[in-house]
Amino acid sequence: MQTTEGIARTLTNDVARGRLAPGEALPSVRALAVRLGCAPGTVAGAYAALRSAGIVEGVPRARLRVAVTGAAVARRGPTGPLRLAGSDDPALDLVLRRVGDDVQLVPGRRGSVSGLADLARGAADAATLHLFHAQTHAHNDAFVRGLAGTEPLTVVHLWRREQGLVLAPGNPLRIASAADLAGRRIAWRDAGTGSRLLLERLLAEAGLGTFPGPGVVADSHRGVAIAVASGAADAGLAVRCAATAVGAHWLPLEVEPFELVLPDAALAAAGPLLAAIDDPDVQAAVEALGGYDLTDTGRTRSVP
Repeated sequence: MQTTEGIARTLTNDVARGRLAPGEALPSVRALAVRLGCAPGTVAGAYAALRSAGIVEGVPRARLRVAVTGAAVARRGPTGPLRLAGSDDPALDLVLRRVGDDVQLVPGRRGSVSGLADLARGAADAATLHLFHAQTHAHNDAFVRGLAGTEPLTVVHLWRREQGLVLAPGNPLRIASAADLAGRRIAWRDAGTGSRLLLERLLAEAGLGTFPGPGVVADSHRGVAIAVASGAADAGLAVRCAATAVGAHWLPLEVEPFELVLPDAALAAAGPLLAAIDDPDVQAAVEALGGYDLTDTGRTRSVP
């Protein structure tokens, strides 16, 4: 459902990133309301907020236009909570509980690919991801570069995390690698999630193809672990702390960077989140989960 705040934040990001240029006219209230499927009053409220902030200008009964200084104002950062999309992670959930209402998760499926899509279309201010690029044999940057267009995006390294196979306690099926998953019931993440893509890659490297196979679909790392612990699946891919939480056996397979990507316009709104990941108490709580390396936490880089 579109909200006044959500529309205002999307338009603010569009101005900050140059999608709406100085002097460019905004759609009429009615036209944008029809396009977004919301009430005209919702759009009118968003326009009023942008005019009050100095991002757009105009007179009553005339089309609003992006102010000459609108981009500079917009780049100071969107107001209100940071809209966060992207990948699921138990450590991230811990941090978000500490941050509270300063960050709001974008409704819908959590996953690296969908998070980048939400960021690209303005439905999110930032996204978390952990995507391996087969051509460069590196994580994340190639995907961020494809999203950036002409404006650089900032990538914040959150942590490195261990991913592996969650197995029944004691590993009764004697699974020792991805190659042993042939014919087994697997707890799959949704298509397009980074963990699903990782498991498909590991299966392909083991000569098993990327078939979904029998099993169940789980919406999170904890969901994968619960599916295995309950007997609904023989194995699944998840971070170590998810397996530990349900007393499952865990087989390490991969260590990967888990990172945050956002435009400069969202850095101000991301302040509470960035402050939380730098908090020693929060970092200690993340490390206590197990399977996380915070050596480079908070390090940033720009991807042109």
